[in-house]
Amino acid sequence: MGPDALMSLATPEDGTGDPDGILGAVASAVGSPTPVWLNPRGPVLVPTLADARAVLKDVRRFPIPFDASRRPLADLGAAQSDGRPDKPTTSLAPDAVAAGRAVFVAELASAWPPAPADLGEITVHTLDLLRLPVSRSTTAALVPAADHATRDRIAELTLAWVDALAPVISAARPPRRWSAERRREQRALRDLRAALAEVGVSASSAMATALAAGVQVPIAAGAWVLQQLAAHPDVADEAVTDQRLRLAIVWETLRLYPPTWLLPRIALSESVIGGVTLPAYTPLVVSPRALGQLDEVAPGPESGFKPLTDFDPTRWCDDTARPGAWLPFGAGPHACPGRNLALAQLVHLVERGVGQHLRSPGPVRIDASRGLRPSPARVVLGG
Repeated sequence: MGPDALMSLATPEDGTGDPDGILGAVASAVGSPTPVWLNPRGPVLVPTLADARAVLKDVRRFPIPFDASRRPLADLGAAQSDGRPDKPTTSLAPDAVAAGRAVFVAELASAWPPAPADLGEITVHTLDLLRLPVSRSTTAALVPAADHATRDRIAELTLAWVDALAPVISAARPPRRWSAERRREQRALRDLRAALAEVGVSASSAMATALAAGVQVPIAAGAWVLQQLAAHPDVADEAVTDQRLRLAIVWETLRLYPPTWLLPRIALSESVIGGVTLPAYTPLVVSPRALGQLDEVAPGPESGFKPLTDFDPTRWCDDTARPGAWLPFGAGPHACPGRNLALAQLVHLVERGVGQHLRSPGPVRIDASRGLRPSPARVVLGG
C-alpha cells in the first residue's frame, strides 16, 4: 500500500443511502473489534475507542499525512527515518475564548433575521447566516492584536481561502499544481498569510490553517444545531428554560454529525492494531461519527434513552455521561485547540435559536463532500 492511497481519505462521498459509499461503509463497521478496510485501496477504519485514542496520540508512528489543501506534509520516507517532530497544539486561553464569544454574540445578533411580521415566515440559509459571526469570532480569539477593521479583513480572507479550498477538497483527486483550482487556492492563501504578517503573526501558515479549521467546523456544526432545533421543536421548547439542556443539544449534535468526521493518519511502519498486523504506509482513519455509535461511549436504551441512531440530548444531562468521549475534537497533540471557543459559539447559537419557532422546510440529507454538512442547509423561522 503506497502513499497515493492516502488521498482517498480526503474525498468522502455521500454514502448515506449507499452501503458501498464511505458513509455507509463506516456505518457498517460500527462495533467491529478489529480494523476494517473501507474499500480495497483503503483507508482502514480504526473502530474501537482504545485503538482510536492510541493512534491519534502517537503522532510519530501515525502522523497526519496531508494538510488542509491535500498536500503531503512531508516525504514519508524522511518522516520514517528522521521521525516527524511533535507539534502539539495549545488550547485557547480563557480570555481568548471570552473575547471570541463576545464577538460571536454581537455578530450573530446583527446577522440574525428580524422576526417575521404578521405571523409570516422566512427561510434562513444557515451556512450563510453563520459565516461572518463565526469567522470574526474566531479571528478575534486567534489574532487579538488585530483592530476591528483588520480583524474583519482577516475574517473575510479566511472565508475566501475556505471557499477556494472547497473544490480542492471535494475533487476526486487532488488538483494539479497549475490547475485553475490550485492557483485560486494558492492566491487566497497568500493573501491571508500577507494580512496575518501585517499584524505580526510570524507563523502565518500555521495560523491560516488554524483559522480555516476554526471557521469551517463551527459553521457546519452550527448549521446542524439549527437543523436539529428545527427538527425537534419539543426539545427546543424545553431548552428555553432548561439551561443544562442547551449544552446537551450541542454535544448530541456533535455526536451524530461531527463536521470533522474522518481523522486521517498513516502507519509509517508495520503496526498491530486490534490484533491485526497492518503493513507500513497503510492509510488509517478514525471516525468520531462511528465512535459516537458505541455503547461504551454514549448512554442508550439500556439506560432509558433513545437508540444511539436517534437524537436524544437528554442522554448528556446525566452526571455519569461522558460528553465528547467519541473524540469530536480529536485527541493527542493535534487535538483541536479551539474546542472551548467552538462550544461557546454553539451553546450561544442554541440560546439564540430556542424560542424562535424554527422548523425544517423538508427532508435533509448529509453532504459529505467536505466534512459533514446538512443539505439543504435551511430552516424556516416563524410561521
